Amino acid sequence: MKSLRFFKPTLATTLAIVLTSLLSVGPAQAGYTVTLQQVGPDVVATGSGAIDLTGLSASSGGSPFLSAQISPGNAVIVTGATSFNVNTYFGVTGPEKVFGISYNTYASSASGDMVGIYYHAQVGTGLIIPTGYVSGTALSDTATYSGRTFATLGVTPGTYVWTWGTGANQNFTLQIGPATNITNITNISTRASVQTGQEVTIGGFIITGTVPKQVVVRGLGPTLSQFGVSNFLLDPILDLHNSTSSIVTNDDWQTAANADQIPQNLRPSDARESAILATLQPGSYTVILSGKNDTGGVGLVEVYDISSGASAELTNVSTRGFVGTGDNVMIGGFIASGSTQVVVRGLGPTLAQFGVSGVLADPEVTLFDGNGNVVERNNNWRDTEQAAISATGKAPPNDLEAAILTTVAAGNYTAVLSGNGGGTGIALVEVYKLP
Repeated sequence: MKSLRFFKPTLATTLAIVLTSLLSVGPAQAGYTVTLQQVGPDVVATGSGAIDLTGLSASSGGSPFLSAQISPGNAVIVTGATSFNVNTYFGVTGPEKVFGISYNTYASSASGDMVGIYYHAQVGTGLIIPTGYVSGTALSDTATYSGRTFATLGVTPGTYVWTWGTGANQNFTLQIGPATNITNITNISTRASVQTGQEVTIGGFIITGTVPKQVVVRGLGPTLSQFGVSNFLLDPILDLHNSTSSIVTNDDWQTAANADQIPQNLRPSDARESAILATLQPGSYTVILSGKNDTGGVGLVEVYDISSGASAELTNVSTRGFVGTGDNVMIGGFIASGSTQVVVRGLGPTLAQFGVSGVLADPEVTLFDGNGNVVERNNNWRDTEQAAISATGKAPPNDLEAAILTTVAAGNYTAVLSGNGGGTGIALVEVYKLP
């Protein structure tokens, strides 16, 4: 294959849409929402919505919370009038101790239905609802914390979401403060030819901020056959590392200890594929995608952000792997939640400085939007916007390497990394979100 400028338009469009269609999996929103706002001298919580109990299991006892309260350090928020007629349901997935630092503050006054969410280390996350609640009916409540501020309550402004399925009413959202306009990069993914040794596929990402983030990491192979990929990775294996060591490894996703907590819409369709659900502290992480018994094939490694909040986000995502030709080029994908400036890089020669042999000599990067339209293409980074790219501090070290500086609107994007003139070898594709 020559460089991407020689692709037939239909092939380029297919490559972009295949990846973003896989990335676009996400829970439908609606459900129950609690908004916490500063109203004059008080903080007021207002809740409303409907809840679909499908997929949840009821506790044999009642609820340990009988009064409206907030305990950010324990991931507890309960609104509504004091009630002894409440029950707890389990099977919820979401933030654990992530929306603040202080403990138990009881509301000065409250009214309406008692509804809440809380996390317990032994039993997981529980949903509190009125006894006898009919799934899908409307609920509403309030709670007022007189003479309080976000600071004295110890809460961290942002949006926090708990889910237990893919339905429109299978989620609980806590919005602390007005909805933010912070743009995040979420749901990152790379499709590559997974080989052995130095040619396995290695994804990297950084979590910035001050609080933990819950992610789902997936390694797919057989699923790609649905998109016309014939030489897919038969049995993917994932190994998630922090900066010092391996955290968790998974072969078949259903064997994971917390497999039942993986959101339904993110469970791989093939039992041989891999998935890891983990809550990660801010820092740098890598995930290695390989084939069981040293097998190879085209695979997809993905990282889904499932605990959105302004105080933590995915940034600086990258994937290292073997870049071939045709279906074996490397395709990196990401979703932007709003307009943001990014640098997309394709590195090859630089990797030789780190002991990598067989590097891609002359990388070329093409950025596509979700409709398969070319946003921008670059072969040698100095050919376009040299001064602007240098000013970001993200200029590639080698003149033969590629870089694109652009502002993207909210939506799905894919960066296709290939070898100029049909070259092959190990390379790195990166996406940096700029401040």
